[in-house]
Amino acid sequence: MGKETQSMKAVPVYLSIFREKMESGGSSERAVQAKRYLKSPFKFFGTSLPYADKVAKEFRKENPGAGNELVIELARKLWASQYHDEKRLALRLLQFFPEFLDIGIVPMLEKMLMESPTWDLVDDIAIHLVGAVLEKDKKAYAFLKKWSKSENFWIKRASLISQILMFRKGEGDRKYFYDFAERMASEKEFFIRKAIGWCIREISKADPEAAFDFLMRIKDRASGLTLREGSKRLPERQRKLLLKKP
Repeated sequence: MGKETQSMKAVPVYLSIFREKMESGGSSERAVQAKRYLKSPFKFFGTSLPYADKVAKEFRKENPGAGNELVIELARKLWASQYHDEKRLALRLLQFFPEFLDIGIVPMLEKMLMESPTWDLVDDIAIHLVGAVLEKDKKAYAFLKKWSKSENFWIKRASLISQILMFRKGEGDRKYFYDFAERMASEKEFFIRKAIGWCIREISKADPEAAFDFLMRIKDRASGLTLREGSKRLPERQRKLLLKKP
């Protein structure tokens, strides 16, 4: 029997340990607040994001030889939980095993995005997981292109923000983003408007002129939210020009 097969038999044990930690690390007060704030349909233990990180880090430290099959299966099982906290833990677990984030995992991440009803889960998947894959493999951009045409606004948001950490470093493929954002410039959905502005703000850190030029191009169609968010780091003169009403 191979090492990975033996580890897979321990999946229920690991899940039981995770459940115990999440139950003991939560608070009923935070659970109520989080459910109200996130408007999530799921149950809550009331754990914090730093606590989920701590649990995921501990697993990584205690299981340095954990293989792809085990980690992916644990993430799948945690994601299937009726507790928001365990879904979030699934994502943090994957984040702490970046060596398993490749093009082959994107269909699983896509399914998670489709099943995500809240911005925190969508953003975690897109920014930290899909983003990590994009940095390794340009073929993953094909998923972003498909997502940008989805009728699901969360999927559309993912197509925009998956590159945001790369934008922050002056990297990423801006042409994809600009194509998506220009097509979505007149969207009414808050989370799309916010995402476009947020990404442009990050782009402006490395290339303020390109950010300004793009905002000017969509100015007549973009929302005030997009323009305000996108121009936050631009010089005051450019901000006034962008925010000036016709």
